[in-house]
Amino acid sequence: MGRPPRRVVGTYAVMAKVASEAGAKPPSDRHQSTLRLLARESLLSLLGSITAGALNLLLPIVVTRQLTHDDAGIFFEATALFMVVLNVGTLGADTGVLRSLPQALARGEKNLVGVYVRTALGLPVAFAAAGGLLLAWTAPMLGPLLVHDSGTLDDAMTNCLYIVAAMLPIAVAYSVGVATTRGLGSIRVLVLVDKVGKGIVQLALVLVMAVGVGTAAGAVAGWVLAYGAALLAVVYWLVRYRRRGRDRRRTEPAVSRTERRELTRSFWSFAGPRAVSRVCNVAMQRADVLLVGAILGATDAAVYAAATRFLVLGTVFVQAIQQVMAPKISESVALDDLDRARTIYETTTTWLSLISWPVYLLAANFAYFLLGVFGPSYVSGETTAVILCLTMLVATSCGPVDTVLLMAGRSMLSLINAGVSLCVMVCADLLLIPSLGIAGAAIGWSLGILLNNMLALAQVHSTLHMHPFGAPLLVAVTSGLVCFGVVPALLHHLIADDRAALLAAVAVGSTLHATAIRMFRLTLRLDGFSIQQKKPQI
Repeated sequence: MGRPPRRVVGTYAVMAKVASEAGAKPPSDRHQSTLRLLARESLLSLLGSITAGALNLLLPIVVTRQLTHDDAGIFFEATALFMVVLNVGTLGADTGVLRSLPQALARGEKNLVGVYVRTALGLPVAFAAAGGLLLAWTAPMLGPLLVHDSGTLDDAMTNCLYIVAAMLPIAVAYSVGVATTRGLGSIRVLVLVDKVGKGIVQLALVLVMAVGVGTAAGAVAGWVLAYGAALLAVVYWLVRYRRRGRDRRRTEPAVSRTERRELTRSFWSFAGPRAVSRVCNVAMQRADVLLVGAILGATDAAVYAAATRFLVLGTVFVQAIQQVMAPKISESVALDDLDRARTIYETTTTWLSLISWPVYLLAANFAYFLLGVFGPSYVSGETTAVILCLTMLVATSCGPVDTVLLMAGRSMLSLINAGVSLCVMVCADLLLIPSLGIAGAAIGWSLGILLNNMLALAQVHSTLHMHPFGAPLLVAVTSGLVCFGVVPALLHHLIADDRAALLAAVAVGSTLHATAIRMFRLTLRLDGFSIQQKKPQI
């Protein structure tokens, strides 16, 4: 490859000067090992997330191609409702073990692991079983409310609700189980089972059921059955973990009944508010699909769900790094090492922006062409996709701020933020959807996302004296904006064919972005990804 053009070199020189003036400070030596571990685990999680993102993009293509508009809309509504009730059923226990287990291990209190795991699993599974029975009982009444029609669509939605109710306890046990493996220090279960294995099984079962049965209920059944298969893999890992620690537990002090009650009380005092805030967060992600379906109909719900797929694809990359950093933030807080927590927060935000800004900017530039993959009638969601992609640029720049807030024990603040943001979103949706259609739903969701992030950012700064802004983030977002915002827009204007313009934008933007990453590798704190190891001094 030849030398980059002079204008490109000049742009990078300006970026270097700005980064230098912003005061880019390398992390201290005692944090380098943390960043190296964070880099390795993030890379593994990212590879899994790329696979999961591809599967999440293929799934709606299969659904929209194999099912009718109405059945596709019912599928998206039923799976959205499933995710809402799933997060209600976990009662915040997944976040609770993700915070409690790393802290117990960091303090050397390994005898508390069993207490936390039993506490996290017992109540949520029982609550989910009761909730499943309630959902099954009310399904004939809820079905007609969730579709803007009567007759066959009512019956189809009711059948989907029966399936959702039956699988709810299994899905709750799986969610808490995966969080337990993360809290115990394993990233492989998250990647191999949750990101890759479950997604492959879901895609395969949905395809088989959509082709073989040809109904929304059949596709939903295939989608939720994957949770049962994934649960078996998680149980197998936990059993092996327990067997490995059998000899060690014999020498550890037993936990008294009083200590167990205190741990249970402390666990649920944190997890309780998180349960409600999680419901609000998931409702923000899924309720707009339900509102669009109830107000405009199943066909519009299908178009809206397809238009938000690119948002989900970018979020998958965000979660890849966020899921790795959460236990490490919890460890740092437990050891009162806020400098380490601050370094992790700043670094992960930079990495998130490096990955997600290209995805969102490309999706915004080529939304019309990309939506055509789902079918000609889905291109009407272009405005919706652009609004949400631009919103996520701001949200990504705030980093995993809600995770930092939670791992620091501020679950009540997270609840307040989520509740206020959800109220704003729902009010905006009810006001704008009748007049603006699915674009109104996109505006409402954007308002909720921005408010949730801004509130959490202000709280993290005021209580923990942290923020993600600095030279590394400045370099990351500038490179993303130039390479995947400005350059693709120019190419899209110059090249008439959308496919050719997209391929050219990806090629040119990736080349320029890779050049910037190489030049600012140390500023972006990417040296931890190097596979070269220093030779020991003799």
